[in-house]
Amino acid sequence: MIFDFFSRFGSSKTVSQEIQDDSITTFDDLILHDQAVCLTDVTLFHHENNCTIDLLLFLPYYGLYLGEKILWNAHELAKGSVKRHVRQSHAASLIQIEFKEKMIYQKLQDVLSFDSTPLERIFWMKNLTDAEFETLHPSFHHLLPKERLIFKNDTASAIKRKLQTLCEYQPDPFSQLKVIGSLKAHALLLPTVTETFGSFLSSQQESFLDIPIKSRSTLLLCAPYSSGKSTVLIRKVIDYMLANTHQSTLIMTPTRLSGELLRNEFISLIEFAAVKCDLSRIHFYTPSPENPFNEIARIFQECSLIVCDDAHLISTKNIEWILEHKGSRSLLLSSVTNPLDIQEHTLTTIYRKPTLKTINFSHTKGALFTLLTGLKEHLETISSNLIMIILPNHKMLMHYKQAIEEHLQVQCRVLNDTFSLQYDDLDEITLTTPEYISGLNVPHSYVINMDKHDPLYYPLALSRASDTVTIITESNLEGQV
Repeated sequence: MIFDFFSRFGSSKTVSQEIQDDSITTFDDLILHDQAVCLTDVTLFHHENNCTIDLLLFLPYYGLYLGEKILWNAHELAKGSVKRHVRQSHAASLIQIEFKEKMIYQKLQDVLSFDSTPLERIFWMKNLTDAEFETLHPSFHHLLPKERLIFKNDTASAIKRKLQTLCEYQPDPFSQLKVIGSLKAHALLLPTVTETFGSFLSSQQESFLDIPIKSRSTLLLCAPYSSGKSTVLIRKVIDYMLANTHQSTLIMTPTRLSGELLRNEFISLIEFAAVKCDLSRIHFYTPSPENPFNEIARIFQECSLIVCDDAHLISTKNIEWILEHKGSRSLLLSSVTNPLDIQEHTLTTIYRKPTLKTINFSHTKGALFTLLTGLKEHLETISSNLIMIILPNHKMLMHYKQAIEEHLQVQCRVLNDTFSLQYDDLDEITLTTPEYISGLNVPHSYVINMDKHDPLYYPLALSRASDTVTIITESNLEGQV
């Protein structure tokens, strides 16, 4: 009998679970002692293509190993032979492992622009021992070089020797972030000035990303401000859209601006990761309290996934409407509270804690005088620095804007529900109320007479808006700050 070698790999859910469990056991010595990375049943996305990789190993001092798991048993192969599968009508087409190998190379090149990481093929004979392999027809030995095979009775040291023999030792190790991060780039944090190749998600964020989105399911990511809720949420949406190319997603945000910022991050991430998402199948919307979904009723019906970022800032009426009309759709929410009283997944890592400075003023001078004095000094010492002034109510916005422009001769922007990055820019000084700071990040904020009972007053909540905060408050409120 003749085996079509590259089509006899297991693909059932049971086999997938086997791969994951066995690989962790088989390669745990490398992972623990050699700083290796072992990925199993990982889907690689590259532009419009994707493929599932049985096994991908990374050794920092040697490179990458692309593995295929073969489930043959000795009794199946008795008196059999094997040959490489060739289709005469598709002579130029690549067999599976060659296609995956090419995708890995192209993915690394597209994300990194230049990459020289070695890549070698290996085959995991889960049900065969090396002695059983020796008894097989010579065609097996010709097609499958023994030095590239990992047998079920191989020890950890034997596996390590085989891997190290295939690749040349490098005194300067390859970067896990650059190599593995590039292959999983759609789940990476985007590059910054200090992290030029981006950075990995936290283990908690990764765990949430791995939770499957099922039909009719509701997932709530409940965590404090600055824990990376929106960051992991938009990556989970991308992951969902890559795996469900014909499904549509609706993302709701508390403000138009926060939706635009999230959309920009979505687009930046898919471009950086060299993946393709049909942008016509993702919709961003900010519902109004009065008429929440009349404008997008048709889009809502077409979407299989509904996402609410900062759900605690979206009106209860809107959340209740979503739950009532959800049907078979999946629901994904992020919030600092649990408005639905359902099972939640949490993040505990806080990425940004603002530096706080508190200024107490007397009634004779007032908050505006104190602010103007601080702003004048700020503008004289720091150039081209965006400043946000957060006021407790809308009535104060125009009064403060006029006073600042008159006394300091600078332009101010009032941030409200009509602000859009498509038509507006943030001026050097922006004035707003707390409900509109969602998704923003400026170097410095001034907070004026905020009620300590306002949930957005709490200093950690303000870290969503700025790195440093000056709190200006009346003297008789000093004990409340």
